[in-house]
Amino acid sequence: MQIFKIFKKTTGCPFCYREIDLQETAFQCSGHGKPGLSRCEEEPDQLRVQEFGDTTPVRPAITKKNSDEVLLGHNKMTCPNCGAQSGIRLCPHCHSPLPRSLQADSPMFGLVGVRNSGKTVYLSVLHNELVRNIARRFNASIDTPGGNRGYTQQLLLNSSNMGGANAQLPAQTAARGNRNAEPAIYEWKYNDGKRLRSTVFSFYDSAGEDLADRAGVESQQYLKSVNGIILMLDPFTFQENLTDGIQKKALAGGTSDLKNLTTPETVIGNLIEVIRDSQGLKPNKKIKIPIAIVVAKIDAFFDDLPESSPIRRRSPDGQVFDEQDSLDVHNHMASLMQKWGADNLVRRVDTEFETYRFFGVSALGAEPDYTSLSVNPRGLLPHRVADPILWLLAERGFIPKSEVEK
Repeated sequence: MQIFKIFKKTTGCPFCYREIDLQETAFQCSGHGKPGLSRCEEEPDQLRVQEFGDTTPVRPAITKKNSDEVLLGHNKMTCPNCGAQSGIRLCPHCHSPLPRSLQADSPMFGLVGVRNSGKTVYLSVLHNELVRNIARRFNASIDTPGGNRGYTQQLLLNSSNMGGANAQLPAQTAARGNRNAEPAIYEWKYNDGKRLRSTVFSFYDSAGEDLADRAGVESQQYLKSVNGIILMLDPFTFQENLTDGIQKKALAGGTSDLKNLTTPETVIGNLIEVIRDSQGLKPNKKIKIPIAIVVAKIDAFFDDLPESSPIRRRSPDGQVFDEQDSLDVHNHMASLMQKWGADNLVRRVDTEFETYRFFGVSALGAEPDYTSLSVNPRGLLPHRVADPILWLLAERGFIPKSEVEK
């Protein structure tokens, strides 16, 4: 009989996004076996091969269960093969090492968007912003507990290539269908003046073509488990921006195949329907998952905006999320999107989501050369790329936010 089920501490695995009970995890052999017993050899874990295509040799997983078929893992477990004591927790579903800071309220975020919206470039630049500028701004330690592997490794490589001598842009994310990829995992620790706070969050990037129809969105199982969504939109795909003049600018800005565009309305419509179905929401209930609607490449439209526009302002400094500044950008972006013919999108987001915010960002900050796939000679000049993730973390109460002016 499972007497203590009332004390379950469930969260999502930051790697596979399945629900796990932190009182019932698997463990990984530490390799420090008892004298006289043979050490466990490292070999590919078949669950990780199946889940992520990861063939890295690792020590075996310990999945001992009790009479109720419940995993006994809590703080530590003994390897039945070599007698080693281990405190290395693993997800029981995908056998990925669970960060020590993983708690029941650790968030998972999904990044979705249309093809050519710049998701891969955005996440590559955001990675640098998080571990450098944002960590410095909040006097925090922001690390990648999963190590430099999987998608984190790809982001590091992209970032290095964009900032290197050749300044090359990364290739677009290939469609995966039902095949999973290991997300980028981050562990954020900081002292709020009273206590040490920590959280773990992860990003998953899907290809734009995976979201062009409902079947593609439904194949992205992680979207049904996220605690926050960042939806990236290409400004050149808005209805009023499909004039001949702006189309030429769009082609120069990396937006290809303008005749077969997936519109912002299509992506958000597919997303809404899949979330509603997965949560079994009634028609009169709003979606509670907060969503950041992010218009990328906003620097391409700076000349159309007054210098005093909040959209053109740099992100505020300080160890709080500036709520008033964010609302100013939100209101101006809503007006700009409506000017671009997205009135219905703005209204639908307001109707369907309980919590949402509009953002204008630029990962590169200056127009690159899309013919040679190289960064502008001025280098990387990111504009407000961290605002969406900071807003999501502030909404969860992990970082403080300022009061709104009255």
